[in-house]
Amino acid sequence: MKSQQRIQIVNGETMPRGRKVSVFIPVYENSDLLEELLEELTKDTYENKEIFVTIDKPVQKSLEVAKKYESKVNFILNEQRSGKVDALNNAVKISKGEILVFLDSDVKLENSNFLGEIEQEIEGFDILDVKKKIVTDSFIARMVNYEYISSNFANYLYSKLIKRCFGINGAAFAIKRETFEEVGGFSKVVSEDLDIAVKVLLKNKQFKYTEKVEVSTKAPSSWRSWLAQRKRWGIGAGLWLREHWRNLIKYAKKYPYVVIPSILILFPTLIPMLFNYVFSNFLGYKILDLVFMLLATRFNFFIPFFFSTSMALGLFTSVMNFFISFLVFSALYYSASRKLKLHFNFLEFLIYYFFYQPFAFFTLIVGIITPFLSSKYKLDWKV
Repeated sequence: MKSQQRIQIVNGETMPRGRKVSVFIPVYENSDLLEELLEELTKDTYENKEIFVTIDKPVQKSLEVAKKYESKVNFILNEQRSGKVDALNNAVKISKGEILVFLDSDVKLENSNFLGEIEQEIEGFDILDVKKKIVTDSFIARMVNYEYISSNFANYLYSKLIKRCFGINGAAFAIKRETFEEVGGFSKVVSEDLDIAVKVLLKNKQFKYTEKVEVSTKAPSSWRSWLAQRKRWGIGAGLWLREHWRNLIKYAKKYPYVVIPSILILFPTLIPMLFNYVFSNFLGYKILDLVFMLLATRFNFFIPFFFSTSMALGLFTSVMNFFISFLVFSALYYSASRKLKLHFNFLEFLIYYFFYQPFAFFTLIVGIITPFLSSKYKLDWKV
C-alpha cells in the first residue's frame, strides 16, 4: 500500500506536513548515474524535502549536472578532495531535516515515493536500512548479488529479532537527526557506515531494516576495481574491528542467537572449513590415520594402498562437508531471496559458493588483518 503524504493549510495555501527530509549525496569528480538519481529525487512525490550534493574536484560533466538542477538541489563544489566524511558532515550542518537520508551517487531508486516511504518506515526507530539490489548485468554483478542477499537477510534478522544492528551498507540508509548528532556524526574512518552503526548500537538505539523501500546499485565493472573495492572494505573492516572489538564481543555474547547465524549467512563457506578442521583434529581420525601408517610400514607391499586410503578418506570427508553445506545454504539463500524478492539462480549460486565466495572471503581476511600487522598500507580513499 502506497504511503500518502499529510498536508496542512496555512493562510489558505497547501503546505507539506510530513517531517522534513534532508538527502545527502557525496560525489568524487563525477558519477554517471548522478543525473538520473537527481531526476528521481526531484520528481519524488514527497514535497517536504531538501537535497544536498557535495562534489569534490568536479569535472565538466558534473558541473553540467549541477547547472541543470541548481534551482532544485543544493550543490557544494570543492576544488580539492575533502573526503566522504567531511562532505557529509559539513552538508548536515547546513541542513534542516528531521530525517537524514544518505545515498551513494551510483544508486537508482525503485520507489516513486521513496522519501515518503522512508518517512513512514522510520517512525518509532532511530536508524533505517533499506533493501539493496545489484543490477545483474555482468558475471561479477551476478556473484556480488549473492553477497547482497546475505547482507540484506542478515540485517532483516537483526531487525526482526533484536532491533539492533552491528553494521549497515552506507549506499542507502536513513537516520534521525537527533540520533546522528547524539553519536557525533560520521567519524573520520574508512568504513564510516559500519562505524556509525556501532555508535548507534552503543547508544542502544532502535534499528529497522525495511524491504518496502529499495535501491539498485552497480557492481564493480572489472576485477581490478573489484579488488580495489575489497581491499578498501577489508582494511576498513579491520580498522573497525580494531576500534570496537571489545564492544562487538560484548554484544555478540548478548545476542548469540542472531550474531552467529548472520556470520554464517554472510560467509557460508565457513561451515565446511570448520567441519574439515574439526574432523582433521578428531582423535578417532588421527588414530585411524596412525593405524594406516603403521600397517603401511609393516607391509611394504601395501604402502600405496594404505596411504591412498587415508588420503581418500580425508578428501571424501571434505567433499561431503562442502556438498552437504552447499545444499543447506542453497535452500537458505533461495528462501531469503524469495522472501526479499531478490534474484536467485541455482547454477550461479553453485559458482558463487565453491569458487567466488572462498576467494572473496580470503581477500576480505587479508584486508582485515592488514591494519593489525602494519600501519603502512595505501588506499585510494580520502578519509
